[in-house]
Amino acid sequence: MNRRGSWLAVLVAALLLAAVGVLVMFVVWAVAWNEKPNVADVVEVAFAAAALGGGVMGWARNAAAPKATRPEQVMAAKGTLAGLVRTQWRAESMIRSLEPDPIPVLWQLTEDTGLMDHPHLVGEGALGGTGNAVSRIAGDFMKLRRRRLVIIGDAGTGKTTLAIQLLLELTEPGRDLADPVPVLLSLSGWDTTRDPDLHSWLAKSLERDYPALRAPDFGSGMALELVAGGHILPILDGMDELPAPARAEIVRALNGSLDAAEAFILTSRTKELKEAVEEAGRPLPSAAVIAPEPLTRAAAERYLRTCLPPSPGPVWGKVLSGLRTGKLEALSQLAGTPLGLWLLRAIYITPRADPAPLTGKLGHDAGELRAHLWDGLIPVLLAARPPGDPPAGRSGSRDLRPRRAWDPAQTRAYLSHLARVLSEHGTRDLAWWRLGLQELSDVQRRQAAMGTWLAVGVIFGLVAMVAEISPLVGMPAGLASGVGVWTSIRLGFTGTPGRVSIQLRGRLTDLARQLTLTLLIRLGLVVSGVVGVALLAKADPWLAVKAGMWASLTLGPVLVFIDWMQQPTPVTAPTTPYQVWRASRTLAIVCAVLPGVAAGVTAGLVGGLANGPGFGIRQGLLSGVFVGLAFGLSMLRHNAWPAYETTARHLAARGECPRNLMVFLDDAYRLGLLRVVGPVYQFRHADLQDHLAGRTGPGRAT
Repeated sequence: MNRRGSWLAVLVAALLLAAVGVLVMFVVWAVAWNEKPNVADVVEVAFAAAALGGGVMGWARNAAAPKATRPEQVMAAKGTLAGLVRTQWRAESMIRSLEPDPIPVLWQLTEDTGLMDHPHLVGEGALGGTGNAVSRIAGDFMKLRRRRLVIIGDAGTGKTTLAIQLLLELTEPGRDLADPVPVLLSLSGWDTTRDPDLHSWLAKSLERDYPALRAPDFGSGMALELVAGGHILPILDGMDELPAPARAEIVRALNGSLDAAEAFILTSRTKELKEAVEEAGRPLPSAAVIAPEPLTRAAAERYLRTCLPPSPGPVWGKVLSGLRTGKLEALSQLAGTPLGLWLLRAIYITPRADPAPLTGKLGHDAGELRAHLWDGLIPVLLAARPPGDPPAGRSGSRDLRPRRAWDPAQTRAYLSHLARVLSEHGTRDLAWWRLGLQELSDVQRRQAAMGTWLAVGVIFGLVAMVAEISPLVGMPAGLASGVGVWTSIRLGFTGTPGRVSIQLRGRLTDLARQLTLTLLIRLGLVVSGVVGVALLAKADPWLAVKAGMWASLTLGPVLVFIDWMQQPTPVTAPTTPYQVWRASRTLAIVCAVLPGVAAGVTAGLVGGLANGPGFGIRQGLLSGVFVGLAFGLSMLRHNAWPAYETTARHLAARGECPRNLMVFLDDAYRLGLLRVVGPVYQFRHADLQDHLAGRTGPGRAT
């Protein structure tokens, strides 16, 4: 079933559950208030629920039914997708500074027999060429026996750049319309536990990233039609950004889901791919594997000349001469990698800075030169990529524009602090859920949790008094509600991220067990608690018993459900840190809101019928807040998010990080200062982390 059909199925299920809930509440209400249920009313509600559910199910079945797809629709959708892809990645190539000419990296078939399949399975003929003459590589790729290519290399060697170049070459106007459309996707979005085969993940990704494929003119299910018909050439980027277990699973999934005609392009750092292939047991079948050759001084000089004006001036002439002859040893060494050339271009050529420092001491001291360039990188990237809406047609790519404008000095200070923290703990991984342990002492963590508890209790008690609820009830209820906040924060410093999961496969038995075992226990506890509060408030105990039964029947299943729906986010999951953080935040909000709403509605109805609408509204709101904080948050098992929020506030108060820390980290990732490895961030290059952690640099590029 496609995405639309899945959502319709969820909608139908929700409406049916709501209808059944209305019927159950009608009966329970009548019993709780000693009123004899009217059989006619019960039957009427039941038939209304059945009619509603049946009507919606019929509409959903007709709406979700796949429509016939004609060949001309497929070709039209294919042409639309090719245009979107080309427009999208033309804009991306300009942001990545691939104009006027890419860096001339020479790519050749690897000699590592552990990474490439048998030569006769790959196909005869050489596959290789330079990055600034990508048409030859693209032509050789199209002649491969099965059109499968793996691009490997160390950090900064231009793997993703070559993949983008190939995509643009293969979408040139005038291409053969029978050829598949290349689509570049990040492997961080492929969870093989949810989508074990390549085809299902590709179809979902196309529907998500290119909504134009869901146009009525194309019919439903066009994304799956394109994938199943072999009309898509997936370019799978970022294998090295996954944790090791996920990399091996990706290789296994590819090995297990490729048919004879399947084509793909994949990029990965050499070491990470070698480990994944060894773990999976065999290389990717029939795939050619190419690796870069080191850049020569002459090639580096030619590249820099193409980026400069025809008459760059005497200072640049001295720089280029020293690079070509090797007299500027540090400069020649740095220019031997695409990363070094990119730094030189970004810091000096693009902003038209004076290159005189390169001819002095910097040109002879590799450490000083590298530090000098790293110092200038942050302001250059911030100036080159201002925040704003992404260019048109870039819905499917990672947007490289930050969400907000950041001050260069503050950005450097924030990143330097984080780099020092990671270095002090001997790690390269920046995991947001560990920041509390890394940044706050045990005393500070206890104080933060206790302070939040007292603040919630006092505020709740004062609000209760203003709402004319007895102080004997309001203040203890406020302190009790603060317990849930205190628990979630205190335990969250050592907690793990989690997510909401309502997948039923393999979990129905567990849900049934929890309902039968815990519902009765919570029924008794809630009834006892409500009766105790009623006695303190000198209310009618029997009325409290009936209200407690009502609250338990409403609240009990909700508490069981939020306990059952919580699932950990595996650290091996192929997802980004920002997505993990958002999922954990959603989990905490759901855990607080669901029982709060259930309790608030119930308490409001009971209080309103007993003492009038005004009292019912006040009681409903306060009861909802109390239950949400006291019960909901105390049941939060994967409670990393509340502790992270507390840590972020402390760091912001000390001026060491911005208050919106996750937005800042995600923007640093978009700018290219950080990289993603599974659910954690890392500095884009280890040298950048070490530089920011250990020194301020003798001078900055201007």
